[in-house]
Amino acid sequence: MFVKARHQGNSIVLTIPKSINVKANTEYSVMQGEDGSIIYKPVNKQKYDIWSDHSLDNLDYEQIQKQEYQDLGYNPRELKPVGKEKFNG
Repeated sequence: MFVKARHQGNSIVLTIPKSINVKANTEYSVMQGEDGSIIYKPVNKQKYDIWSDHSLDNLDYEQIQKQEYQDLGYNPRELKPVGKEKFNG
């Protein structure tokens, strides 16, 4: 299947064949690869709502925090400022 770029006003237009089943008014982000390829990705307009994400309902935040402190090797909240850092405590 081939399409041909054409002028329309101040733009160049590539048509999308009906067989690809793109709904009218769907928005895409467009990128051009180093080889000249053109990549269209649909824009997801749905905003993420952390409060309605049920996968977080049973998350053990304390365990995650403990693991982060273990990975760091210390608790950043227990360190005293050593330079000109502001201290709110």
